[in-house]
Amino acid sequence: MKPAIIFTYFVLLITLSCTTKKDLKTESGFRKTPSGILSNLLNGNLDSASGIIKWAATEGDMIEYNGQLMDSQYLFSSIDTVFTIKRNNETEYLAVFSTAPMTKDDMGKMVSASDCHVCGLKIGYFTYTIVNDSLQIQTFRKNFATHGTFGEKSYQVSFVNLGDGYEILKIDDPYNGMGISTVTTKFYMAGELLLSMISREDNAGNYDSTQKGYYEFKTDFTYNPLKHTININQTGFKIDEISGKRIAILKRKELPFDQYSLSF
Repeated sequence: MKPAIIFTYFVLLITLSCTTKKDLKTESGFRKTPSGILSNLLNGNLDSASGIIKWAATEGDMIEYNGQLMDSQYLFSSIDTVFTIKRNNETEYLAVFSTAPMTKDDMGKMVSASDCHVCGLKIGYFTYTIVNDSLQIQTFRKNFATHGTFGEKSYQVSFVNLGDGYEILKIDDPYNGMGISTVTTKFYMAGELLLSMISREDNAGNYDSTQKGYYEFKTDFTYNPLKHTININQTGFKIDEISGKRIAILKRKELPFDQYSLSF
């Protein structure tokens, strides 16, 4: 790889988020697949069979990524989801990836070192375009959120276009504990948290749907790109613990995006 390319990656890696556009030629050894691009951004080694990238962590990385659980200086990343964004005559790609420390289990197999119930994966992203033989990195952020459980992926990532360049990542993250099943939904733009809310929940682990004290609700989201709003429709019911009566849950809310946050 030529020195100019190495320098470009060095500049990208010394900051969590790179907003300056960089042009990278498809030189020998450079791969235009999302995993190949991430491997180069992290200056790591890609295992083509598993898609996992092994890369050397700094002291700061080890602290940020729960590196105290590691038995080596390396972290492991892999591509989660890639979204295609059409802008006029240009196509941009948004790649979401996850990172975790890994260690060997008793059988010698590499597993996540973060294996507690509340331990998640670190989530990062980068955006890029490919024009002819030129790859242009638009943004790169190694870590903007933590999602998942037992060091594994349990979340779902989706892409929301609110119009006029307001492009948002929606992450739904389920969690079960103390008899309650919950889904937390978070909306991010440019790696910054806009809104966090419980979008689905029930206490079926403690009651069934015919018992007093039982409740359940779910939330449906719709989007209006013309008004730049997210509309929330929450429905469900609860059974009163004293009377045993079934009470309907119905909440509706329109959340306008004001360029900085989603406001209630």
